[in-house]
Amino acid sequence: MSQTRRVRLSTAAPLVWGVAGVAAVLAVWHGFGILVTPERTFFWFMTFADLVVAAIAFWLGRQWPRYADIESGGIVLLRQRIRFEAITEIRLGDVSAKPFWLAFWLPTSLVVGLIVAFTSASSYNREVVEFATENGRARLRWRRASGHDELVQAVRAARPDLEPRYGLDGNSPARDFSPRMSVGGGLLCAGLLLWGFFAGWSGLQLLDRSTVDEPVPVAATSSALRSATSHLTGYEPLPGVRAEYYSWPCARNNDLLLGPSPDVVDLHLKVVGRDVPPATADAIEARIRQDIGMDPDQYLFTLDRRTSDVAVDIPLVSGLHVEVFTGCVASADLPGLQRQLDEFAAAIGAGR
Repeated sequence: MSQTRRVRLSTAAPLVWGVAGVAAVLAVWHGFGILVTPERTFFWFMTFADLVVAAIAFWLGRQWPRYADIESGGIVLLRQRIRFEAITEIRLGDVSAKPFWLAFWLPTSLVVGLIVAFTSASSYNREVVEFATENGRARLRWRRASGHDELVQAVRAARPDLEPRYGLDGNSPARDFSPRMSVGGGLLCAGLLLWGFFAGWSGLQLLDRSTVDEPVPVAATSSALRSATSHLTGYEPLPGVRAEYYSWPCARNNDLLLGPSPDVVDLHLKVVGRDVPPATADAIEARIRQDIGMDPDQYLFTLDRRTSDVAVDIPLVSGLHVEVFTGCVASADLPGLQRQLDEFAAAIGAGR
């Protein structure tokens, strides 16, 4: 029974798989952010960025094995088997990872980037081995020589006729089974760091979706509306005057990023009669002010400041114009509150 030996290549594979997992989780979380911030496009962008990062990390994770398995007949890298007898050439050498670290640090920290720039390139060297076959070349890199030496010794033991050649042919294409540590990789990691910052920061913002004005309990709002409506009796019908409704999402404490809340809204009833004669409109508005306890020259009045934010607005404009605001309430309570506002509008003659 043949014995399989494992040679560690790099820790890049588990790292990129970890990044893929984190990006997938953040894509779900930022996708939730799309639902709770319908007026903002930021979380659409972040969800797309998360999916791009997850896809790239997933692809890289499939390119870079964590180990090379040395078997009796060859070397297994991922699912690709390189038979010893198929190897036609062994090349050894070293390359510097300094371009990678320069590309990573200069955009992220100029001080560290300058330190790297003035450091000897040889201090970033990686040991490289290439195995050539008729089907192409396989290239592997190590930070330390131990894994490199073990793999070369295994091939030399199986193929004593092959003498390693020193010096790498940069013009020969090869399949990389470990990170190339190039300028492109450094820029990619710098972009990953930038993504990580914004993804984490924006994800934390979703934990605070509170509004500046907390939603008033529906019982208090309903009580204020019922009390006001009960005082509005004996009004003549106003043919052609209809009740109109508008709702505004209430501002969040974190309004800049999240935008207003779709779950906490301010419902407005507007009763406007442009064709109502001015004298009739003035008389109706004066009577409404008197019935609900407003001063004759007051145009904005809160019905019960202690328990609710329900307010009545009767601006000094020509024609009939009456508005009622519920203040910030839960959107789930809107149907019931609108029915009560219908009763308010009907009490002053609208729709009758």
